[in-house]
Amino acid sequence: MSEMSTPNGKPSPVKQIIRYLMLWRQDILDSLAFFTRLPVPSFLGKASQDLPKMRRTSRAMPIIGLILAFLALIPATLFDAIAWTAPLPSFLLACMTIVTMSIVTGGLHEDGLADVADGFWGGHTIARKLEIMKDSRLGSYGATALCMSLLMRISIVYYLFENYGVTKGGIAYLAAGAVSRVPLMHVWHTLPAARLSGLSASLGRPSTTSYTIAIALGGLATALMVVPVFGLAAGVSSFVMIILASLMMARLANHHIKGQTGDVLGASQQVGEIFFGIGLLLFASVG
Repeated sequence: MSEMSTPNGKPSPVKQIIRYLMLWRQDILDSLAFFTRLPVPSFLGKASQDLPKMRRTSRAMPIIGLILAFLALIPATLFDAIAWTAPLPSFLLACMTIVTMSIVTGGLHEDGLADVADGFWGGHTIARKLEIMKDSRLGSYGATALCMSLLMRISIVYYLFENYGVTKGGIAYLAAGAVSRVPLMHVWHTLPAARLSGLSASLGRPSTTSYTIAIALGGLATALMVVPVFGLAAGVSSFVMIILASLMMARLANHHIKGQTGDVLGASQQVGEIFFGIGLLLFASVG
């Protein structure tokens, strides 16, 4: 009898744990390959060739956000460390961080935000809104939303770097990367696909288990990264703002197109990141 099996033939607890961890690894690899422009290192494993099974794989979204935020912080951290004569401007370091994030994601979420703004406020019927959102051209609503999003996100990171330093400010940005995926997951889980033939419909919706895990990971990131550095009030405030962002985006999407698309999910992440930052800074303790 195999050492990895129990006397009744069932897999041993060790084998079950290994299988569970392997599934998590696969979910992370598939999400990295699908939602970013990053090549998946071969030594980590191989991403699935087909579309990921998002019913389960989506549970890894907060972890993906954490990984992306970590990568986005590398340039600012390095340049801040090697600036011998005088510190680099915090605004410049904040711009580096947001630009790097856009590069590693291929501007996926920014594109979603712009398309949603153009579609939701540029069309008068559901069909027309969806048609506009599918159009690759950028309209005035989308350009305005994109500029405002970049300005707000950069200003939040700038304030964190200026007042708390790149290390402590970076911890807040790591938390934002993880927790900003909660609104995305809420909209994805709550609303049906607005297009029957769209990518969102092909991927499927997160299961209740995956949705719950994502929220729990977001809460854990807040508890471990925000509360110890910025205080309990900042942690509570930032997560309350994430809940508000989740409810707001779900209501908006349901009102305008009676469902969700990939663009709506990307926009939900962007709004979540902004709301999280505002909530944190409202009650952050003095650095």
